[in-house]
Amino acid sequence: MTTSAITDLLHLDDIALKQQVVAARKTLFELRCKRATRQLDKSHLFRQTRVKLARLLTIQRQRNQGTPSTSPSTH
Repeated sequence: MTTSAITDLLHLDDIALKQQVVAARKTLFELRCKRATRQLDKSHLFRQTRVKLARLLTIQRQRNQGTPSTSPSTH
């Protein structure tokens, strides 16, 4: 994920963030179902979706704790 995509996630409001979390979890469920029935062609989507979900949950947890979110470094 590019830094611009990460900053886009940081600028989401709470409702949009929850919607993104639900969508990522739904996508993971669908990928697991496809893998179980051997219909999955793009196995890399598992990792991408899990990483995106982890980022979303981290942002959500930071907001709930009240800690300021750190912007990604621009090296």
